[in-house]
Amino acid sequence: MSEQLQQAYNTLMAKAPGAAFQKARALYLNKYPLPQADSKGPLRLYVCDEQLQESVQPANDGHPNHRLAILQSRPGQLAVVHWQQPHPPETEQLRSYLQNTWDLNPDDLKITPLSAPWFRDGGHQSRFAAPVGLGWQQQTLLTLQEGKEK
Repeated sequence: MSEQLQQAYNTLMAKAPGAAFQKARALYLNKYPLPQADSKGPLRLYVCDEQLQESVQPANDGHPNHRLAILQSRPGQLAVVHWQQPHPPETEQLRSYLQNTWDLNPDDLKITPLSAPWFRDGGHQSRFAAPVGLGWQQQTLLTLQEGKEK
């Protein structure tokens, strides 16, 4: 899996609204692409079908009332959007974008063009399964206090 893609995913997720705010988070992911060097270019990459897992486990700091709340995010798919264009990009343009921007091999991806435009007519979209291993994790230490009886 590409280091550029992982770093961009980390950056996007670090700024995303919290998982408790599902509508705001979905709107954020529809509105903001993965950050890339050429942010004005004709192709942009978006996260689709985000899979979230939340768990709580004992913290390994030895304190019995400490827990770690863990949020894990993984995209189900990624969408290449031909920004504000109703037609798909040329095959060579798409291949070059995936290889040069994201260090992905287009021959390893099953890219499916969709007839519906991206969010709010953002442009033609083509989707593919997110690479295995692409994900992000956030941990928060919870310090629970025992109730005191009176």
